[in-house]
Amino acid sequence: MVHANFFLPDFLEIQRQGFFYLLEKGIVEEIQKRNPITNSENQIEIFFYPEYYRFTKPLYSIEQALFFKKSYVSKFYVPVQLTDRKRKRISLKWVLLAHFPLMTNRGHFVLNGSPRVIIHQLVRSPGIYFRENKHEVFSSKWSEKPTTTFCRFYADIICSKGTWLRIESDKDFSLWAKMKKGPKIPLLWFLLGMGLSEKYLYNSVSKPTNLFESFTKESQKKKSSRAGSSLKEPKYPYVSSPQQAWEQIQKLLKLKKTSNKSIVSLSLSREVSAASEANRASRAVEASDTKNTEILDGSQTRSTDSKQKEKKKLQMIHRVEKNKKKLESYDLGRKWFFNKFMNPRMYDLGKQGRLSINKKLGLNLPPEQTTLTALDLLLTTDFLMKMQDGLFEVDDIDHLKNKKVRSSGECLQEIFSIGFLRLERSIRLKLNSFSTGNEFLYNSSSNGASETPSSQTNKLQIRTSGFQKTQNSSFQLQSFLNTRPINGAFREFFGTHPLSQFMDQINPLAEITHKRRLTSLGPGGVSRDTATLAIRGIHPSHYGRICPIETPEGKNTGLVNSLTTYAKLSSSGLLKSPFYKVQKGQVQKNAGVFFLDPEQEEHFQIATPDLNFTRLGFLPKSSIPVRIGKRFVRMKPHRLSFIGVSPLQMISVATSFIPFLEHDDANRALMGSNMQRQAVPILRPERPFLGTGFEARVISDSGHAVFSKKSGYVMYSSASSISLYVF
Repeated sequence: MVHANFFLPDFLEIQRQGFFYLLEKGIVEEIQKRNPITNSENQIEIFFYPEYYRFTKPLYSIEQALFFKKSYVSKFYVPVQLTDRKRKRISLKWVLLAHFPLMTNRGHFVLNGSPRVIIHQLVRSPGIYFRENKHEVFSSKWSEKPTTTFCRFYADIICSKGTWLRIESDKDFSLWAKMKKGPKIPLLWFLLGMGLSEKYLYNSVSKPTNLFESFTKESQKKKSSRAGSSLKEPKYPYVSSPQQAWEQIQKLLKLKKTSNKSIVSLSLSREVSAASEANRASRAVEASDTKNTEILDGSQTRSTDSKQKEKKKLQMIHRVEKNKKKLESYDLGRKWFFNKFMNPRMYDLGKQGRLSINKKLGLNLPPEQTTLTALDLLLTTDFLMKMQDGLFEVDDIDHLKNKKVRSSGECLQEIFSIGFLRLERSIRLKLNSFSTGNEFLYNSSSNGASETPSSQTNKLQIRTSGFQKTQNSSFQLQSFLNTRPINGAFREFFGTHPLSQFMDQINPLAEITHKRRLTSLGPGGVSRDTATLAIRGIHPSHYGRICPIETPEGKNTGLVNSLTTYAKLSSSGLLKSPFYKVQKGQVQKNAGVFFLDPEQEEHFQIATPDLNFTRLGFLPKSSIPVRIGKRFVRMKPHRLSFIGVSPLQMISVATSFIPFLEHDDANRALMGSNMQRQAVPILRPERPFLGTGFEARVISDSGHAVFSKKSGYVMYSSASSISLYVF
């Protein structure tokens, strides 16, 4: 049996890792997204230098914050540059932006004297997912079994910021685009609005007639609704079959000769024609005005002719207004598409989402392209059409490769972005309300907010081409750059957010379990009332990553889980598990440990870790149990790829405290792992009569034990001092 206690990671490393990423990259990324901030006339510009930010030493230590009921926070300073283009001046100053909460060595935060923990959240990873819907048709509402069943497919495009988009197929194979709010739109209109031309669209899709199905349905609905009214018929022709629609489209394409033109050029030509019609109508109105005046001056006998001309005049004015409304509707449509899916401030797939879409659809777009493109939607449409023919399989949404863990640092980064967005809005409002010529921007006296936390100002290089540096005269940035927006966002998060919880401190095991907890609830997750058994169940990809035993009893069963003992979190939010390499039946322990994510693991043959092997590392020649993705088979050792590190790698820290776990019932083990966290510690701790060896490790990693910086022998110990003999 493989004993690999040496490779046990620090149990609180997963908490510190997320916070370190926030300090190294997260803060800089969020400030650079909003850089620079200008007024409406672009005459005043405020530019942040986030790469030079500094923290000051906290006012209170951790012990003092707990005793005096204060917060363990640090002042967050950023150098800010103000550029006045009208007066050609540049000023630079350190500005206090927030009181930033700091994580302690034990992986929690101290706010208002209470320790708080940010729980890890398991959410769906941004990207594209193809699923199927099973529709059942009953002959009557009293029939027990359906007469016919059919499957239709849909694609969900999930983003980290913005609206989720669904492209679905109904029973008649017509395609629709649907969002959370609002009615569904024919996919043909959606693709045309994204900038694709008709000819390019119908030449790039395997089944172009399916695109026109939804268009004909929508037009038939409009025709039926207008049949009883006295309104005019629409200008475009109605079709009765997809074949007739396809023939009409080909005729239109031949007439318009739009071989390489996009829908943008078509819309522009429509706008030009509408504008020309408006000009003609206005000229005709002017001509009719002059004629009417001549008639009125010459004779007043032709009253009938004047009435007719007045009618024509009103009709022309109505046409001009109608053409203006058309132009406005075109502009509104373009703005709607841009703000919904192509504006990086409103829509963001993230780097992980862009990489997953590229991998799924075979694209080669750069990771910086975090918004939707017309090519993404076109290939998604073609992928859906090919799924109807059985060329591709649907995605398993419960697989861990399609899920992502949001760490504490990522949650804080999101809250920091919300606070900085509020700060940006307040800055823009105040900048627009003041003119650039006011002298209040420049003042010879400096206030208390202009403290320089360190001597890093010399490293800042400002490009002053034709500008005058005013380093001696400071400007009153603190009047509209205050700490309230970001501090308020942090206060709301730690006070009301469901992922921020009061730390469980009954015993060291409860504290570590709380910091290694994994939940699917909260904003962006699932609801405990609507969660199905498929979400709560155990998936084969959970092996070595999520404990199958430890979970609460009641409504949260399967929705709140615990990380396993050996699990690690990658930079992209995927859970990894360690394995040894197996080469021709020999376990290569000297080659080190390989951490595999769920997508890599499903392509290899992995053996169970509780196998006996020789001193040289050779496995028995008989067939052994092996897991390949979702399948469990028996296989010869020479065909293996990897083997587990330890039998304890599939269970959590609390479950590994149970001796002889393999002989217990699963329900009893669940209750045992939960009840150990409720045990009150005794005044004089004693070693258990029967243990598993994890007890000392939990005490050391929890931070309750006293550590020495040097190794040696303990010579004397009491309640007040410990003497150590260092050798």
